[in-house]
Amino acid sequence: MGTRAMRIGKGNTTPGRFLFLLLAISITSSWASPLRAEGPPRPVNYYVDAALANNPSLASMKARIAVKENEAVRAGALADPKAWIGLVNVPTNTWSLKEEDMTGKEIGVSQMLPYPGRRENSSGIIVKEKEQAEFELAEMRNMLRADVKMAYAELSTVRAQAEVVRQVRAVLEQIVEVSREMFAVGKGSQTDVLRGQVEFQKMREMLLMLENRQRVLSVRLNTLAALPPGEPVLPLESLAEFRPSFSADQLRTIYLEDRPARKAIQAKIRKGDLLVAQAEYEGKPDFEVSASYMQRDNAPDGMKRSDMMSAMVSMTLPVWRKGKVAPGIRAMAAEKDMAVREQETLDNESSNGIGSALSSLENFGSVATLYRTTLVPQAEQSEQSSLEAYRVGKIDFPMLMDSVMTVLNFRREYLGMVGEMHTTKARLEAVVGRELDGAASNSGEMAPPKTKNSNGEGR
Repeated sequence: MGTRAMRIGKGNTTPGRFLFLLLAISITSSWASPLRAEGPPRPVNYYVDAALANNPSLASMKARIAVKENEAVRAGALADPKAWIGLVNVPTNTWSLKEEDMTGKEIGVSQMLPYPGRRENSSGIIVKEKEQAEFELAEMRNMLRADVKMAYAELSTVRAQAEVVRQVRAVLEQIVEVSREMFAVGKGSQTDVLRGQVEFQKMREMLLMLENRQRVLSVRLNTLAALPPGEPVLPLESLAEFRPSFSADQLRTIYLEDRPARKAIQAKIRKGDLLVAQAEYEGKPDFEVSASYMQRDNAPDGMKRSDMMSAMVSMTLPVWRKGKVAPGIRAMAAEKDMAVREQETLDNESSNGIGSALSSLENFGSVATLYRTTLVPQAEQSEQSSLEAYRVGKIDFPMLMDSVMTVLNFRREYLGMVGEMHTTKARLEAVVGRELDGAASNSGEMAPPKTKNSNGEGR
């Protein structure tokens, strides 16, 4: 192969010059030519806003909050009063309303009055449940935003990687075609043709997998954004490197101040205090105030009888404290303790998530920088050297192909690292409870390689 390549390169044969020019043009232009977009790219906030505005789960939680708001009003209201009308002390032997002095027609009303503070406490419990629901709604929005951002980053990465694979397939297709023509005229090797065909089919398999992944992620992104699942996803913005500008301590402070899930648990703990107080109210009496008016008929001899007025206060007797009140207090105290432990668990998980995310971001950033500043440029230089060496017959066909594949694979790895950075950032935002817009540093410092960007566009 080396002798044959030397002969082709040193001679003035048309196939040799054609191969060299074709390889040089195809490899260079595949990186330098910009991608053709179907329209202006949609930013991630387009899908985030659509998700937060139209997601049915959020609408359901809003309805739940409205329910709690009205329940809080009802919980603080008094019980309905009772009214009655009846006959009092009617003798059964005559059924006369005039015979006995105590016989009369009575009308009355009564009202239950809970122990002072019990109604306010009952209303406070529902208010805390409403607050908990509001924070849970905010947490749902927080997690939904993170899910949309992760799906967006994944889809953008897969699309960019698929474009890289299309470029390598275009290069390989031309290489295979030229090697086949050279073999037909006796100036190439059948092994070169077969090797190129195998690599071309491997690229086809890789592209099919990426395109399938792209369809899956498109459906997921549309579903999260409450858009029709089959709606085409327009071009997305290209992802760029960034460096987090927050320290672990700053992120933990943000988490303590902003994480809706933590605030929801805190509302649950405060509700636990009120539940304990409500259980203690079970050991205190409730009161009932009643008043009645009795009208009496005149006596049989015509003597006038005066009407009568009655008033009464009754109360419950909470005498079963050991079997009813004390167990209720212990149960509510245990429920509050569960909420406290739940907060401690969330704090530990979030602290671990912050540390893990920062470590991953640092690692992905370092690797991406290595690809951008060292591996890709060196691989490109090696590619050009291999092309020149192959032209003069110093290396064989497989070595040339390996150098081409190395550059393109490094490009795909770089895109993957940048995509992982954005996915990890979305997870970190979910952990701390708000967007970290200040996490990106100067874009000029973190630009893709000078000659080409992460989508293969020339710069």
